[in-house]
Amino acid sequence: MDTGLEKLLLRPIAALAIILIFVWFVILILAWIERKYLKSSYFPYSKKTQFFSVAEGSFYDALVEAVGPEFMVFSKCRVIDLLDVDAQKHFRAFNRIKSLQVGFVVVRKGNGEVACAIELGDELSERFDKKSLFKDEVFTAAGLPLVRFDVQPVYSVSEIQKALLLSL
Repeated sequence: MDTGLEKLLLRPIAALAIILIFVWFVILILAWIERKYLKSSYFPYSKKTQFFSVAEGSFYDALVEAVGPEFMVFSKCRVIDLLDVDAQKHFRAFNRIKSLQVGFVVVRKGNGEVACAIELGDELSERFDKKSLFKDEVFTAAGLPLVRFDVQPVYSVSEIQKALLLSL
């Protein structure tokens, strides 16, 4: 009786195993087809129409004029590209700044030295949030000036020059 019972129980289990293997195989084939022919679902990217917001573009133009020909201005730079931290010894410190960025960076043309970093902020309250205060502490500890400007409809080149001279 055991052999008959075993045969009776094994048939549905074997059939279920075959069905599951078949379903798994079909899923693999469908996934391959989707990756191969429907790339848009895996690459949902498109080009932005503008690199700068209106305020950033206006500030950038005024900043380039304010710093003059002896400096270069870069925008949207990662903090980790501006400051050194030994990731092996200070992994946590590295992780805290690796995703931060600043709006603009002023660099000396002759030697490539970073003169200062600049943040363009929307509101005064933004200056006192945790992330901004942390960023201020990081730049102070590194000895790199971080200059903050409020968003304005029009920027004065002379006011930017004054603020930069005070920080440098």
